[in-house]
Amino acid sequence: YKALHAFAPRSPEELELHKDDVVRVVEKCKDGWFIGYLESNQQYGLFPGNFVEAIKI
Repeated sequence: YKALHAFAPRSPEELELHKDDVVRVVEKCKDGWFIGYLESNQQYGLFPGNFVEAIKI
């Protein structure tokens, strides 16, 4: 997935996103949040699913 927008975490378990970050999604939660990690530095956490779009790698 690729980040469409920046996301500033509000809790320690959330993942900070910058526009165009590539994120490997591990789980899609029913509440619209995703769990995944950044390809660039392997940071892991929660982020809103509507901040990313699927891409082909």
